Amino acid sequence: MIFSKKTIATIVSSSLLAGSAIAQQQDTDQVERITVFGALTSTPLSEMATSVSVLTDEVIEQRQAQHLEELLNRAANVNFATGASRGRFVQIRGIGERSQFTDPINPSVGFLVDGINYSGLMAGASTFDVQQVEIFKGPNSARFGADGLAGMINVITAEASDDTSFDGQFGAANYGSWHAGAAIGGGISDSVDYRVSVHKNTSDAFVENTFLDRKDTNGIDELTARAKLNWQVSNDLQIKTVLHLIDVDNGYDAFSLNRDRTTLSDEPGFDRQESEALALTANYQGLDWADLTVQASFLQADLAYGYDEDWSFVGIAPGWEYSSTDYYFREREDNSLEVKLNSKSSSENTWVLGFYYSAEDEELERQYTWLSNPFLSKVGREDYAIFGQYKHTISDTQWFTSSLRLASQELDYSDSYLLDKSIDHSDWGAELSYHQNVSDTSMLYLSLVRSYKMGGVNGQAVSKVDDIDDAILKQAVLDNVEFDAESLLGLEFGIKGSNQDGSLTVDFSAFYQKRDDVQYKNSIVEDQSFVDFIENSVNGTNYGLEASINYTISDNVDAFANLGYLKTKIKDITRQDGTNIDKRAQAHAPKYHVNAGVVIGLSENLSWLLEVDAKDEFYYSFSHDNQADSMAIAHTSLDYSRQDWSVSLYARNLFDKEYANRGFYFPNDPRDEYLPHVWEQFGEPRRVGINIKFQY
Repeated sequence: MIFSKKTIATIVSSSLLAGSAIAQQQDTDQVERITVFGALTSTPLSEMATSVSVLTDEVIEQRQAQHLEELLNRAANVNFATGASRGRFVQIRGIGERSQFTDPINPSVGFLVDGINYSGLMAGASTFDVQQVEIFKGPNSARFGADGLAGMINVITAEASDDTSFDGQFGAANYGSWHAGAAIGGGISDSVDYRVSVHKNTSDAFVENTFLDRKDTNGIDELTARAKLNWQVSNDLQIKTVLHLIDVDNGYDAFSLNRDRTTLSDEPGFDRQESEALALTANYQGLDWADLTVQASFLQADLAYGYDEDWSFVGIAPGWEYSSTDYYFREREDNSLEVKLNSKSSSENTWVLGFYYSAEDEELERQYTWLSNPFLSKVGREDYAIFGQYKHTISDTQWFTSSLRLASQELDYSDSYLLDKSIDHSDWGAELSYHQNVSDTSMLYLSLVRSYKMGGVNGQAVSKVDDIDDAILKQAVLDNVEFDAESLLGLEFGIKGSNQDGSLTVDFSAFYQKRDDVQYKNSIVEDQSFVDFIENSVNGTNYGLEASINYTISDNVDAFANLGYLKTKIKDITRQDGTNIDKRAQAHAPKYHVNAGVVIGLSENLSWLLEVDAKDEFYYSFSHDNQADSMAIAHTSLDYSRQDWSVSLYARNLFDKEYANRGFYFPNDPRDEYLPHVWEQFGEPRRVGINIKFQY
C-alpha cells in the first residue's frame, strides 16, 4: 500500500468537502455525544483537537474482551508487543517501548486507570466494569507530562451512582479458559453512593510444554477488585474515593526452540503483579471565579518477571549441560498530587491552571544464574510541573486553545556495582490549536504540539562493560552511561462530524511528527548473554492518516471502520555488527492498520457481529531487520438479549491464523550448533467461547 503526497493531499481535500456536506445537514438532537474525560477538562470528543479513539462499554462487549490487549486492535495506528504474559508495551503511531528487563524505563505511552498512573503495569488491565477506554494519539505531554510523549491510554471504570444496580458475568472458552465478574452499586444515603466490582480471569493459554507434559505453563490467573465511593459533602464540595486491588499470577513460557506453540523449558517462567492503589479527589465549586480540584493518589506494586533463559532442558543435545534462569523482582511505590483550578464554565474564554507533583521509587533484584550475587538497583524520580490551558473564543464558531506544561525531573540511580548517578532535567510540552465549527456537531481543527520524554541511566550495560571484548562496543557503552531526553513535535489536521440523524459519524486526522534525540534500545551479545542499553539517534519522522467511521445502514445494520496509514523513518543508528540504519522504518510500525465490521440485527433480540483486524508487516527491532508478517484475522459473535439477560457465542481469530506480535533474532538452539533464527511470540489462536451476562 503506497500513498504519495498527492494522494494524501487528495484525501485531506476530500475530507474538507465531506465536512462541508455533513455540516449542511445537522440536527444536534439526533447526535449522540461522547465525552472525553482524560483532557484537562471533560470535553466532547467532537471538540477535541487531537485524534482520540474512544472504546465504549459497547465495544468491550462486542470484542468479548476481558483484558485491554484484546481491545487495542480497535484503534487505528496502535500496536503492542508482548515479551511477557500480556501485551503490556504499546506503540502509538510507531512510538513506544517493546520490553523492560533490568533498567528503569520512561514510558512513551502512559497508562491511567481512574486517574492513577499504572504506566508500565498493564499486566492487570481488566476491562470488566469499564465505562470507556480513551486512547490519545500523538504528542500529549501538555496534558499528561513525560508519559505522554506518543500518547496515553486512559481507562474510566463505571461510576458510582444512587441507582441500585447489579452486573454479573460468567464465561468459558477453549484452552481451559473461564472468567467471572460481579459489580454492585447504589446509594448508601442521600449523599453517599458506592460501586464495588470483582473480576477473575483464568486460562491455560496457548502453549504446550512438551518436556513437562503441561498445557498451562504460559497460563493466565488474574484477579481484579475495584471500589468507588462518592460523598456529596455539601452543595459545593464532593469527595471521591477510588480503591484498586490487583493480583496477577501468570505463567511465562512463550518462546519455543521449535518455533511454534510447543516449548521445552524445564523451568518455566512467571509474570506477576500484586498492587494496591488509592485515589482521593476533592471537587470544590464554592469559589465565584473558579472550580478547585485536588487529587492525591498512592500506588504500591510488587512485580516479578522471569523466564527459562535457555528455553530447554539439560540433555536436549549430546553433552548439553547448560541450564539458566533470569528473574527480576521489583518493588514500586508511586505518590502523586495534582491541584487544578478551572474557570467557571459560564465564561466565554475559559482557562485551567494547575500544579503537579509525583514521587516514584523502584527497587530491583535480578537473580541470574551466571551472576555470583544478585544485581540490585534503586531508582527514585521526583517530578514537578506547572501547567495551564487557555481557550480564546473568536466567534460563535471559531476559537483557539493553547496549553503549556513546564516540567522538571530529579532522578537518582544507584546499584550494587557502585554506579551512582543523579540527573536533573527540565522540559516542556505545549499545544496550540485552531478550531472551526462547521455546525453544532462538526469541527475542523489544526494543531501544533510538542511533547517530551526524560533521559535516564544505563545501569545494566555499565555493570557488564568488563565482559565486553570488543573495544569499540565497550566504548559505546561507556559513552552512554546516561542517555538524553527525547522530544516530539507534531502537526495535525482533522475533521470530526456526523450527518443530520446521527447515522453517519466521521473522525479523520492527518498528522506529521518529528522525533529528536530518539531513544532506542541497542543490544550487544557476548557469550550468549545480552547487554541492552539505550542510545539516542539523531531524529526520526512519523506521518500518516487515521479515520474512524460509523454508519447505520438501516434499522437492522450498523457498520464501522477504523483505518490507519503510517509512514516512519529513523536515522543514524549503528548496530553491534557495525551496520548503520538510515531512513529505515521504525520498529513495530505497520504501514497500514484496518479494523472493520458490521452488526446485523436478525430479530428484536438477536444480533450477529462480523469483524476483521488487519495489519501490515513491521520490523521487530532496531537491532536486526526481521519482520512480522502481515496479518488479517476475523471475529464473529452471535448475541441474544432478553430483559436483563444476554448470552453471546463468539469466535475470535475465526480461521485460526498464525501471527506474531514480538520477535527476536539470535542463536539459541544447541541442536543446530547455534544457528541464528527469528524467535517469535505468537498472538491469540482461534478462541471459541460463551459469555452470559445479567444486568439489573
